Amino acid sequence: MEQITEISAGRPTYRDTAQGTALTWVRTGQETGGEYSLLYAEYEPGIKVFPHYHTLYSETLHMFEGILTGRIGDRYVRVESGEEAVVPPNTVHQWLSAGDRTLRFVLEVRPAHPGFEKWLVTLQNMASDGLTHPDGRPKKLSHGALILVESDIHPAGGARLMAPLLRVLAARARRKGIDRQLEERYYLPS
Repeated sequence: MEQITEISAGRPTYRDTAQGTALTWVRTGQETGGEYSLLYAEYEPGIKVFPHYHTLYSETLHMFEGILTGRIGDRYVRVESGEEAVVPPNTVHQWLSAGDRTLRFVLEVRPAHPGFEKWLVTLQNMASDGLTHPDGRPKKLSHGALILVESDIHPAGGARLMAPLLRVLAARARRKGIDRQLEERYYLPS
């Protein structure tokens, strides 16, 4: 944990106070030549991450404090302090910040995905302006579509049926310049 504190010093932390999350990119893909990126995250108890998968990168979660429960593929997981969980590409996963303590963890994204880095920051900053629901979802479907498509986040289960619609909505939003508007207002590169 001390090492994370050291390498995150001077880097911006993006907070969503409604949802109770704080995110700090401690290494970006630009800094690692695209090999990986590292996100330090704090999640208040009760935060849920919906079932989804990524096609272009894996995620490895290194837990410092708290308890995370969920699923990776067809396997139930419980990740506690000092443990890690690996999510290969194309593997459906979902999380819950269980217990009564704040989760503190590092998420390693390999290879780095600039869209994931950018749109996660954008989403956190949008929350400050009231553009998201209390659970972190954007209020406008076009914003949500952009974030999901540009971040390589694919809804799973029944929501998977919305994938073609999300791609169309994201393309339309890009044509209208909504991506640039959101980026200019809410993305603050480190």
